[in-house]
Amino acid sequence: MSMLPITGSFLVSIEGEQRISSALIADSIGTTHKVANNLIRKYLSRLEVFGELPFKKALGERKNLAYLNEDQAIFLMTLSKNTEKVVEFKHQLVTAFSNLRRKQAIVDENHAKAEWQERRELGKLTRHTQTDAIQTFLDYAGNQGSSNYPLRGYSILTKMVNNALQIDDRETVSEEQLHLVATAELLVAKTLIEGMNVGLAYKNIYQRCRTKVYDLADLIEVDKRNAA
Repeated sequence: MSMLPITGSFLVSIEGEQRISSALIADSIGTTHKVANNLIRKYLSRLEVFGELPFKKALGERKNLAYLNEDQAIFLMTLSKNTEKVVEFKHQLVTAFSNLRRKQAIVDENHAKAEWQERRELGKLTRHTQTDAIQTFLDYAGNQGSSNYPLRGYSILTKMVNNALQIDDRETVSEEQLHLVATAELLVAKTLIEGMNVGLAYKNIYQRCRTKVYDLADLIEVDKRNAA
């Protein structure tokens, strides 16, 4: 059984707290879920010292999964023999929760800055002004036979902008990056409208948007190098 990478995406938020499932723990240390679940239930009272330990049905399965917070997961690992897989998992587990804490610290710091808040709200307003253009484009794509864009178009365009500007999470970006996001999204809206006005295929319109946003990102990098 191969080791699974433990990143923020494998952690789930339950009532505002990041947790990891017993199924993922079992897979990562090379045991069965039954063994992991029995260990959790055996030491349940001690695990609950670190907070409530919820059990939820796995989607499409009969088994209940336990969702452990950071302290509970680390305590559970102290009960496991230090095999190579267990040691690697402990390292990934600590790293994942540590990265989340650093990310949250950035979010908290940004939210405390009045200028960041103003730029974030401005960005949201800019996004609202683009909604009509994007929705029109999604309908346009649907009329041309796309089944994907009418359902996922917003996320597709957002992901494209984020990737071009090398942004993982807009809540953790700088004030300068927020300004660049707003600029890129205005460029996307303008390009969508221009493409539809001349009757281009929706895939070609998307490619035009992508090219312009990546050209903008490249231009920003050139300016940064020249300023250095």
